[in-house]
Amino acid sequence: MATTTNGTDQPQGTSDTDTPHWRQLALKHRQHQLSLIPPEWQLKDIPSEAEARNAIPIVEQHLSKEELEITALSQSLLSLQRAIRAKQYTAVQITKAFCHRAALLQQTSLCLTEIFFDSALTTAKRQDEHYASTGQLLGPLHGIPISIKDNQDIKDVDSTLGWVGLISKPAKSDSPAVEVIRQAGGILYCKTNIPQSMMMSDSYNHVYGQSVNSLNRNLISGGSSGGEAALVRGGGSVGGIGTDIGGSVRIPATLQGLYGLSPSTGRVGNRESTRRDKYVVPPVAGPLARDIDTLDAFVDVYLGQQPWLSDPGVLPIPWRKDIVESYSTTGRKLKIGYMTDDGVVRCQPPCVRAVDNTISLLQSGGHEVVDWNPIAQKHHGRAYELWLKAVLADGGSRFQALCDLVPGGEPLIPGMLVGKPKDKLDTDGRMALYDEIYEFTRMYMGLWKDAGLDALIMPVTQYTGLRPKMWVEADMYVGYTSLCNLLNWTGLTVPAITVDRELDKPSEEWMAYQGRSFSDRYNHKGYAENFEEFVGMPVGVQIVTGRLEEERAVGIARVLERLRTH
Repeated sequence: MATTTNGTDQPQGTSDTDTPHWRQLALKHRQHQLSLIPPEWQLKDIPSEAEARNAIPIVEQHLSKEELEITALSQSLLSLQRAIRAKQYTAVQITKAFCHRAALLQQTSLCLTEIFFDSALTTAKRQDEHYASTGQLLGPLHGIPISIKDNQDIKDVDSTLGWVGLISKPAKSDSPAVEVIRQAGGILYCKTNIPQSMMMSDSYNHVYGQSVNSLNRNLISGGSSGGEAALVRGGGSVGGIGTDIGGSVRIPATLQGLYGLSPSTGRVGNRESTRRDKYVVPPVAGPLARDIDTLDAFVDVYLGQQPWLSDPGVLPIPWRKDIVESYSTTGRKLKIGYMTDDGVVRCQPPCVRAVDNTISLLQSGGHEVVDWNPIAQKHHGRAYELWLKAVLADGGSRFQALCDLVPGGEPLIPGMLVGKPKDKLDTDGRMALYDEIYEFTRMYMGLWKDAGLDALIMPVTQYTGLRPKMWVEADMYVGYTSLCNLLNWTGLTVPAITVDRELDKPSEEWMAYQGRSFSDRYNHKGYAENFEEFVGMPVGVQIVTGRLEEERAVGIARVLERLRTH
């Protein structure tokens, strides 16, 4: 049996003196991480990706009947809340089950960074004692383990962000999002993998290695919240928090058949969202879940803690259930735009079919649809240019400084969206870019208002999947997701279809297509070469709504869910 490795193993035939210092540090930290998994949970033999593509069956054969029930993929946040209230399971039982499943997924998908199962079980025991003695729960997330992306600080836990130079530099305090989870009674037990710099739609770094897709270990988990998506998809978490600056929640969600919300700035706490000195287009935090009920309930619980009273980055707007219901339960007729080609990079056939099927569903429900392709092809290329200019505006100086933290340096992983000195903007340049983004947003809002749209349905990304390291070979385009970040609008990934061998096979027209650019040609070539690997994989669509319209997006997701199940 072959064992999955993490990409930081010392090459055979070398000694420590031959191995770069950064690699030695990474390997040592990786060994420490493994030591935090109880010996009885450590797998002796792990099937290779060729022997077992899907991580979930590997994991489930090592779980007890009770653990399988608690961590079943059908479990939602709501069902776990009911089980806690009914005393069907204790907090310790639930926490131990999710810790075990997460540990197994880590060994098959490399989805975790920091592991702190012991402290999670201590918290769970304390919660059980409180519930037994008082009959009161310690918040709406009492007894429920919540996972979180590596870049969210947890006191006394590393936040390496995939950089070797940040190993053994634990956070001094909790991030705002972590504070709210604790306040609501949630139990934190692990952090999840990301790419070095978080500027890549893959999750690979020198510290923790290459996260892979829990449904197909020959494919990437996406990024930069790819570890979170792999953990949630594999059942190691009922739901967790990622972050998104250009698709980092939504792309991993579509690649693993999840719901993933990228809200406007100010809805979910994220310290980096307030750093206008650091970001022209700031990142946002948002949840990932296997079902819309969990995603809806999580944001409701989060905002129910009134985080704006302690986090200056959160707007005082509670979760407006009435807006969700006004779309999802009233039978109201919607006006929905749709697009499948932004004129820059052509989408692979399943990504187009996912949108087409979704639009057909809406039409079957009596909703009006509007072709947005002409607008997209006229303006979305410009939106991507502005977004790219914004994320490269520091000229790569932050990332170079992180490389230099290690004596002798740590290499920058190729393929990331990292600026070069020529991209650096001074104060005047940044102000000019702010003005350009403002004017573009005003123009786009005008087009939207004139069309009277409730939402836009569009692809999440142009590809169905990627093999590990494919990202570093190409200038991969993220224009289908970065639009929301540039506009500061809401984007919600929802599952739509799975790749079908007959319906989605490359056509003669697809094979003859020449491509518009290097990214377009690479995307075209990758689909033709790897099609068989994609068969059966999930493909989602993106629901785009305006600024601070997260409730509308969730309401429309519920409309789609109802149409699909009836």
